[in-house]
Amino acid sequence: MAFDYGSIDLGLKNPFKLEGRVTAIRGLIQSLIGVYLLVSAAGIVKNDAVVGWIFMAFGIYILGGGIKALSSGIYATLRYFVGRNHPTSLAANFSKSESSTAQEESSYVGYNAQQLEEMLVGRKNITFVEPTGFLARLIHSFIPKLLFMPYPVRNMAQRVLGAWTRTLISLISFALVAFVTLSGFAGEAGELVFPIYSAIITFYLLYSWRVAGRPLSRNAEMKIETLGGAELTKIIAVSLIMPVVVGLILSWIMSAGSISKTDVEGLLETIPSLHAGYYLIFVLSMAAICSVIIFAMLRKRLQTANPVSEVSELRENWQESIHPNEIFINLDNLVMANRRYKEVPNRVYRELDPQLREQVEGKGDFKGEMIQEIQPKVKPLELGAVFNKMRLTSLIVGNTLFIVSIVITLILAYTFVDIYSIMKVTGVNSLKGLFNSKDAVEILNLIMSGLHLFLIGFLLKSFANLLTNVAHLFFAEIQFESLLVYFKCEGTFTESKISTGTGIHDSTRSENTLIRSSITPWVVVSRIVTSTFAATGMKNLEHPRHILEMHKDDEQLHAIRSDVISFLKDRESIATITSERDLGNASHIHQLNEQSRAIPTTQSLKHDEEAAGYLRQEKNDAEE
Repeated sequence: MAFDYGSIDLGLKNPFKLEGRVTAIRGLIQSLIGVYLLVSAAGIVKNDAVVGWIFMAFGIYILGGGIKALSSGIYATLRYFVGRNHPTSLAANFSKSESSTAQEESSYVGYNAQQLEEMLVGRKNITFVEPTGFLARLIHSFIPKLLFMPYPVRNMAQRVLGAWTRTLISLISFALVAFVTLSGFAGEAGELVFPIYSAIITFYLLYSWRVAGRPLSRNAEMKIETLGGAELTKIIAVSLIMPVVVGLILSWIMSAGSISKTDVEGLLETIPSLHAGYYLIFVLSMAAICSVIIFAMLRKRLQTANPVSEVSELRENWQESIHPNEIFINLDNLVMANRRYKEVPNRVYRELDPQLREQVEGKGDFKGEMIQEIQPKVKPLELGAVFNKMRLTSLIVGNTLFIVSIVITLILAYTFVDIYSIMKVTGVNSLKGLFNSKDAVEILNLIMSGLHLFLIGFLLKSFANLLTNVAHLFFAEIQFESLLVYFKCEGTFTESKISTGTGIHDSTRSENTLIRSSITPWVVVSRIVTSTFAATGMKNLEHPRHILEMHKDDEQLHAIRSDVISFLKDRESIATITSERDLGNASHIHQLNEQSRAIPTTQSLKHDEEAAGYLRQEKNDAEE
């Protein structure tokens, strides 16, 4: 949406300044760590090229992420450009002054004119759609007010609760696998499968919470994500079948290669343990801490939900001497235009196109309708001090976890160097040589340390993404309040003529065609509360805006009715002279007429009386 400058401020301020400052500090620290690695690489590359390139690769990765965070943080603190056309319209805007803007925003409006009419006339809110999928319905059953949240908030809650559902299912499946393998259902190799499956469960949980922490896409602002029960069935089925299948495959390999269970156990003892149980505890602990912070904010947001869908309505019949077109002209150009907010043109969702049909001579019917929204004004979203503290906590903890994960990545870079150095010294250059080397235990311990560092960094970054993205989501929500008006008018009209100034001594005459209209208006007014989610950059407010609340506004309805009625009652049906010069000319003509009609003489009066007597006598004779 193009930036349309106007000298009148609409009151929209940058909501991301605090978030931008914290993100910029994190980006600066990360960039310094990246620069440190690059400087170290430059000093080492001449003595050992491989070590230098290892530091170079990690340094570029860390520096790239740091510059991205630093630039986005600084960008978020800069001036927030808001034009006269913001925020996004509810539906396609047909206002003549906003034709170019309407084309640009048409792809992400939330409704159409027909849906707005249905919402106003039907007293319903189609924003609150039914959840799709078993798990989604289960979540909404436990948290009923979640249905009345904006789409991004609902999708975020579904993701977090979905991740918890997958976590609990994974733990249940972990117990099922333990039962299947340790009870002998997977054969002799069942006990060997259990450590492998423990590692798989650990990786799956890490991936689940990484997915839950992804930022919401633009599609998440337009619709509710599906969260079905297919995944539930899949995990349980895999939990029961996979250990059996892997056990059978491992048993076949052992029998085909004449490998005993003791040999496999000896090989597994050589490899350091992954300690999957500790990771499960770590994941559950981090998930619990993050969920407490997130749901504390969500609880405060749920408390403000007020999903009323009420409107003020007027249905009357007026009998007035007026042309039907003038009703619509007055309503559009005066009544609605006088209600503009800070002189911003109203949003026109259905154009006023009155239709007159003449059925017979001088008689016919008419109809016309329109939907307009007054320019939305910002409605402060006051959620309390607790909410603000938890949002700040989510932001700071998330960025702190980012920094800790970067420090772990720095340590991982040195671990890679240690692994390379010891393998270079011992001459190990293959997997077979690794297990045959006398330093195999030390090398495997270093490799496992590197894997632990990677998994811990991955885990911390996943929850850092979750906390910072949720904090950004709650920083981004902006609510607006506006008046939505639906006007429909139908009726009939008849034509008649009226003449004035037709007396025998009148010098001027006015002849008019009078239209008598039977008007049946239907006016529906609602004070709506809408929500949108802002962003930084060129498209800061180019996001869908959805209706959350619909309130009655009897005061505005009565004011609209009074304005229209006063216009109808104050109209003139007879044409007259208003120009001072024309009034002077008419006065002169009147004076000339009076002079030409001189005072009659006695003889003329007598003549008139005789003529009148003759006429009366003639009338009496005719009656006899």
